[in-house]
Amino acid sequence: MGRPAWNGGRGVIFLPNAVTRPLKITFLLHNAYAIDGTVRATSALAAALAARHEVEIVSYHRTADRMPLAAADGVRTRALVDLRPGARRTAAEAADQRAPGIVCPHDGVHAGWTPPSRLGETRLAAYLRSTDADVVIATRPYLVCFLAEHGRSDYLRVGQEYAGRDAHGTALLGDLDTAVSRLDAYVTLSQADERAHRAALPGARTRVTSIPVCCPPSAAEPSTGESRVVLAAGRLTPMKRYDRLVDAFAKVAAVHPDWSLRIYGRGQERLRLRRRIEELGLYNNVFLMGARTPMAPEWAKGALAVTSSGTEPSGISVVEAMSCGLPVVSTDRDHAPREIITHGEDGLLVPDHGPVEDALADALCRLIENEAERGRMAAAALRNSERFRPEYIAGQYEALFAGLRPKPGRRRSRKAVIGPRRPTRLPALGVGRLRQSVAVNCQVVSGGALAFQVPTGQLAPGGWMLVLLPRNESIAPAVHSMELERSDTGGDGSMRAVLDQRHWELAEGDWDVALSRVGGRRPRPVRAGLVETARLLDPVALRPADGGVRTWIPYATEDGSLAVRAWLRPAHAEVTSVEVDDKAIRLTGSLHGRTARAHHYRFLARLRADGGHLIDAPCAVDPHGDFRITLPVEVVAELHPGGEALWELRLSAYGGPEVRLAMVTGDLVDRRDVSVFPAVRCTGPGGALSLRPQWTHDHDLVLRSADAVLGRP
Repeated sequence: MGRPAWNGGRGVIFLPNAVTRPLKITFLLHNAYAIDGTVRATSALAAALAARHEVEIVSYHRTADRMPLAAADGVRTRALVDLRPGARRTAAEAADQRAPGIVCPHDGVHAGWTPPSRLGETRLAAYLRSTDADVVIATRPYLVCFLAEHGRSDYLRVGQEYAGRDAHGTALLGDLDTAVSRLDAYVTLSQADERAHRAALPGARTRVTSIPVCCPPSAAEPSTGESRVVLAAGRLTPMKRYDRLVDAFAKVAAVHPDWSLRIYGRGQERLRLRRRIEELGLYNNVFLMGARTPMAPEWAKGALAVTSSGTEPSGISVVEAMSCGLPVVSTDRDHAPREIITHGEDGLLVPDHGPVEDALADALCRLIENEAERGRMAAAALRNSERFRPEYIAGQYEALFAGLRPKPGRRRSRKAVIGPRRPTRLPALGVGRLRQSVAVNCQVVSGGALAFQVPTGQLAPGGWMLVLLPRNESIAPAVHSMELERSDTGGDGSMRAVLDQRHWELAEGDWDVALSRVGGRRPRPVRAGLVETARLLDPVALRPADGGVRTWIPYATEDGSLAVRAWLRPAHAEVTSVEVDDKAIRLTGSLHGRTARAHHYRFLARLRADGGHLIDAPCAVDPHGDFRITLPVEVVAELHPGGEALWELRLSAYGGPEVRLAMVTGDLVDRRDVSVFPAVRCTGPGGALSLRPQWTHDHDLVLRSADAVLGRP
């Protein structure tokens, strides 16, 4: 049987095999140890091709111990230059690493955090001279130029365009056009970009073609569509035009204040976007989330996705969102979104000219207000994303290789040996032994319970326990443990344990997840696999409960281990919004817990350092437990002790509990850098100062007062 291919709306057909013998295919990445759309798409395509071919990923740089996306079985990886702290190199190599690279000087990579170096260029040139690959694929302009200059003609030299021709400056386009004309093939991700490159290279013999980005099916459960969250993702660069998305969402929030926008990614525009969010007073509705890997569990938290880019050549985030069951609202230009989204079926396209902010806001409001239409488009998005599956896209690349000359597979050269190859298959655990490479998945399920799963093949036969160890050793009981059982769903042989809030109680704090043998004495930490927390954003999970707050959020630590953050507060004051202006700081929220709602409260602000300078103000609480607090700026300014001070915020009841103001519902394990409030400048007895509400590590709300220094709040 031949290769599967997508036949439009008619589904899958089988074509004759384009390549009759296995090839060795090498992908060149600038840094496979960072995460961006190019790395995600390359990893997916490499995994699909590895089913029939020998595939290798060569990373110019290595900046971390572990790749954010583990290479699939059958995909080998190697790095040319190790930039990790403590990496060993000779004096000559150190000098070469300090010397800048010279190829394709107009690529922005030269001005980035990991610029090319003489050492890297020497090693990459040696690799391209000696590799035994049949096909070498370069994934960014710098690497395309390098492949054209140093690659051999007896293997296929293929370039890929992820950024789009419109994203490159005139000088870089000159370098790129010269390089592309020397390659065997150049692949764009949209037909529009293919036309642009063809027009610029009318006499070139290079095969210029378009093959869409590939996206594997989501490993996370698709979105239920029940949250009130709109999602966007991509690098925070001027080209993405997140500024007009923020402006558009100001119009959405004015009509639908209970909806929020989450923007994922990092980049140079972060501070400018933060300022714009504060200027528009959107700090309760628009959040800069930073980069997340993988993105599928994050897409699953949304009800809608949106892209506002003036040019979106690859459409990677669009396809990823659709694969998680999200309809997409996008600006309409002659690039990938128009070729991916069917207007009115699986998303909405709005004109990319004129009042774009108004058009984006109207399209978002249309789907927010029409749940039935939103659900219909979500189902269509999930269905239509199938055509971007890696097996179909890999078939198109195989057809490209087969149609090019020289014939792939006709040669074998000596092997290049530059840096160690990293084994990619997770080893099985030996009897009685456990390695931290064991990955444990964790999903929040109904009722806030946590379902842990260890995929098949990672544990040796016998009994195993899942163990939760408190990071604070004073917590009692010191350990919670459950025996792993064979899963009765899916028939995949995985092991499973469920931590149910009806039967288990975790003290407030961080808990590290570990595995141990039944009867064993030394639990070992595990690596975080797929962590799904979308259910924490369901409206039901956010409602006040008679039992107070009991929140469990699984998360991956900075070193990749799996942990759980727990909050346990029988009486709790949940902050739902913070409004800041030059007159007052206004708080709204709701009381959780039967014991909390049984009292009349006053609002207290107390200096953390000595408990003095008490501010006592009324707190209005309605019969449903919703409260409102107004804290005049001048009152805090008058009591500011000088220097920098933190004020703890509480609700106090006569004869009852003192309750901390906090925000512990939802899915954020650390909201300090995500939910950020503006500062208020004012004047106290000691001169100018600033006031800023902020969150602590425990998600308690505090007020920071500080003397103004050098004009800064």
